[in-house]
Amino acid sequence: MPTTTTHHTSCIMDCPDTCALEVTVDDGKVTKIGAADNGHPDTRGVICTKVARYDQRLYHPDRLLYPMRRTGAKGSGSFERISWDQAIDTITEKFQQIKKQWGGEAILPYHYGGSNGLLGEEFIDDVYFAKLGASRLDKTICAVPSTAAATGMYGKMPGVAFEDYPA
Repeated sequence: MPTTTTHHTSCIMDCPDTCALEVTVDDGKVTKIGAADNGHPDTRGVICTKVARYDQRLYHPDRLLYPMRRTGAKGSGSFERISWDQAIDTITEKFQQIKKQWGGEAILPYHYGGSNGLLGEEFIDDVYFAKLGASRLDKTICAVPSTAAATGMYGKMPGVAFEDYPA
């Protein structure tokens, strides 16, 4: 008989809320993500589509689960699976080569954190790239304009509660 468990949790996302989620797990697999309808001041039983469909990304057949190395020409789609140690060694070797030839600022650590939010963002990666002497930049595509507006309106803070925004 399948085992179903519903977990109640708060999730700090990259948006200005801190959602209260209900996550249903059947036989160790997430089967449903919804908003907790437990009087939480932000979610009140409603969750955004991005988070509600997160399980589709989690279990998508094309999701990368292991490091891959390109084996063919760029754009050919030819890759082979390699170990984590091989991936780390390859990246480290390439970064050392770039740093030696052009300096650390030739390395541009560009990424977007997606839904990492306050807990998973700007920590170990910042320490790593700072030690390399890599270039620094805002690591986002879409949030910079909204962050600038929110900072101008509310000052620097990790987020603004929904109830503080005008209706």
